[in-house]
Amino acid sequence: MYDLVIIGGGPAGYVAAIRAVGRGLKVALVERRFLGGECANWGCIPTKTFLEVAEAFYKAKSLRLAGIELSVSSLSEETLLDYVRRAALRTREGIKSLLSEVDLVEGFGRISGPHEVEIVSSSSRRFLKFRYALIATGSEPKGIPGVEFDGEYVISNREFFELRRPPESMVIVGAGAVGVEVSTALAMLNKEIYLVELLDRVLYFTDPDVSAVVERSLRRFGIRLYLRSTVKRVEKVPGGVRVFVSRGTGSEEVVEVEKVLVAVGRRPNVEGIGLEVVGVRYDPRVGIHVDESLRTSIPNILAAGDVVGPPQLAHKAFREGMIAADTAAGVRSSLPRFPVPQVVFSHPQVAIVGKTEEEVRASGLECEVYRFPYVALGRNTTALLKSSEGFAKLIVEKGSGRILGAEVVGNEASEIIHIFALAIAYSMRVPELANVIYTHPTYSEVIGELAHLALGEPLHMPKVS
Repeated sequence: MYDLVIIGGGPAGYVAAIRAVGRGLKVALVERRFLGGECANWGCIPTKTFLEVAEAFYKAKSLRLAGIELSVSSLSEETLLDYVRRAALRTREGIKSLLSEVDLVEGFGRISGPHEVEIVSSSSRRFLKFRYALIATGSEPKGIPGVEFDGEYVISNREFFELRRPPESMVIVGAGAVGVEVSTALAMLNKEIYLVELLDRVLYFTDPDVSAVVERSLRRFGIRLYLRSTVKRVEKVPGGVRVFVSRGTGSEEVVEVEKVLVAVGRRPNVEGIGLEVVGVRYDPRVGIHVDESLRTSIPNILAAGDVVGPPQLAHKAFREGMIAADTAAGVRSSLPRFPVPQVVFSHPQVAIVGKTEEEVRASGLECEVYRFPYVALGRNTTALLKSSEGFAKLIVEKGSGRILGAEVVGNEASEIIHIFALAIAYSMRVPELANVIYTHPTYSEVIGELAHLALGEPLHMPKVS
């Protein structure tokens, strides 16, 4: 009998296993493919590695602005993607080393009773007994009607990172985080990219002023944006596919490319895992229902990560895995589930935490909004790749000065956002951010600049009377 059996070795599952062992529990972790799940193998790690290499290539060409001329004598695209895959492999091996005290079981896990998990592999079928089970099966890419995945020409991010070389041309459907990140990397490598989005702007979860900066940047990279548009169908042609794009104007455009990458979101991975056997409550729109302790409708069965719904992010899954492990150990976790920062590693980067300006205004809450431009930061002046249109935005509750949300679009936004997350998590007010001394020249100075601006005492921009 195990104290905790975990189904799924992704961010929620493996972190839960590590924490549960630390709590003194006997733990088994069931994984049918690779430890690390989507994040380590086809998401966070390979995507950021790919972006890092692409940006270095692009930055090398930009050195001529500083009087340094470099030429690329050769570009081995097979080696490039092998390098990306090695980063994923190293991550996977690192995770395995952290699970030395956990019983790792290879196979497909399915809840077969209130205290039993069935594991099926290619060579065996076995059962594990548990006091608690944790469902951490993650999510899988969504398809779109009429454009079915075939693994060769119409692919998801999973097949993309198993290619031998990046395609010379590609239609990417969906301008969320995955679509924008992959578009940016490929464009930096001089590939022909078409980005198709159903909505009227990219990165729909940010405010319009933020997404507009990214949109202009994508166009400058040569990416052809099709907003308010959909891909209706594809046809195979020699060497690739013919893609029929329906425009918002009612017209249709046809392009021929090597591949189509569908990146329109993800759905919880629950098929065949036995939710109905024990009556775990599940809603296809939001995932498995859980309470703040990550208990499902069956108290000794927990769920965490993408399978419990958005935001489907690895760091959110880490946190939920920790809380679930505490619950299994009989500990009331003091860890909050929110706020969850969201980051897009485009160029410029985008990061948000808390409520957006649109969300606050829609809620009827009175707020004040402050913006500080990147061009006024000394650090941005020193950068080879500047964020000339970048800015940081602070959303503050009117009267109280309580920080409700923040958005950053610019270099190192992914690092800056955590100070805002700390401020929101601890219900800080503007003066507390202004009291900190920020190193100069850094991008983090934008936090202090915003705080002083909100206090009516701006430092590096004119005071508005």
